[in-house]
Amino acid sequence: MNSNKENAIGLLFCKSALAGLKKKYSLLVCGGESLLIFAEKTHEKTLIFLLLSTFAISFQSAAQKATSKIKSGVSTAQVSQLRYTFNLQTAAYTPLDNPTSLSGGVIWDDPTFPIPLPFPININGQAVNNLSVGGLGSLMFGTSTTSSEEEVIAPFDLDVIDRGYDSSVSLSPISYKVEGTAGSRILKVEWKEIGSYYEYISNGGILTDYISFQAWIYETTQVVEFRFGPSVINNPLLFYDAETGATIGFGTITAIAVNVNLLMGPAANPTLVLTEQTIIGTPANGTVYRFTPLGGSGSSVAEEQLSSILKAYPNPANDLLHLQLSHGQKATVILLDLSGRELKRITLTDMQNNVDISDLAAGVYTLRVQGAAGSLKIIKK
Repeated sequence: MNSNKENAIGLLFCKSALAGLKKKYSLLVCGGESLLIFAEKTHEKTLIFLLLSTFAISFQSAAQKATSKIKSGVSTAQVSQLRYTFNLQTAAYTPLDNPTSLSGGVIWDDPTFPIPLPFPININGQAVNNLSVGGLGSLMFGTSTTSSEEEVIAPFDLDVIDRGYDSSVSLSPISYKVEGTAGSRILKVEWKEIGSYYEYISNGGILTDYISFQAWIYETTQVVEFRFGPSVINNPLLFYDAETGATIGFGTITAIAVNVNLLMGPAANPTLVLTEQTIIGTPANGTVYRFTPLGGSGSSVAEEQLSSILKAYPNPANDLLHLQLSHGQKATVILLDLSGRELKRITLTDMQNNVDISDLAAGVYTLRVQGAAGSLKIIKK
């Protein structure tokens, strides 16, 4: 194994191959003090030493140089905000066709693979200026453009490893592909037949179990989907290191707080919560976890910000919706259904614009302004 440091949400894990031990460092922020947990894990037992101290922590690029198993460490003084709505879907899993390799044929463990930004990306309502695969191998990190926050996407957070680790050939490629035309592109990142480090250390380096999955980010809506493919997990207790499953969702790392939006419950029907959780079981082939941003650092704040740019009336509306821009600005407005599917794209050139919505079914819809945070909900009668 390598000596990369691992950092994640609320808990920071570090591991190294020192005298055959896997060393994990965890960090919990508790009021003004920090609890540093050192755990040296062997095959037989875990020794835990607790050290209470107060110290400063620099998070700049920490998550990319390291990473961890996502854990919240959310105390009563640290309340997470809901950043996404969650929708469970199914779709046939299709491996990426002729993708660009991130791992480059390298046999990996705890990798850091930068992903070129194909279009502006927001994570947890924050624009990021970079994106990379990192952590224990299955996280995606981005640094906020406006703060020192590290934004984290966790499609399947687990200590994973290339199944060819003890051979000369990589068996678990990580790759990406950008599909679509400018303005409606999708960034797709794929982890193919990756193994579990816990199986590796318990089976003497023999890796038989695996899972494939993809993370999709939509340019227009910033919707994120986790799409799961074939898996062979004969020993879940071993594969998940005695946990019920993987940690799946989103997180934000700051110098003083941790915010998470994570899934809990059965993999076949999970719910989105604001506390430390793992799912129960393995997502079946064809499962899609879809996350639609609420916008900004909280939906009410983001809607206030957007309402200063765009007015929509009457609301509820029948067949005609009036859109009004502030200060005569020009903008592109996107009309979405509640699943995040784009229905209309309207280019506004005047302060007041009329939009025909007679073709829409009665229900609730969302308006977004391209390039602006937040959303407005409208009702079609």
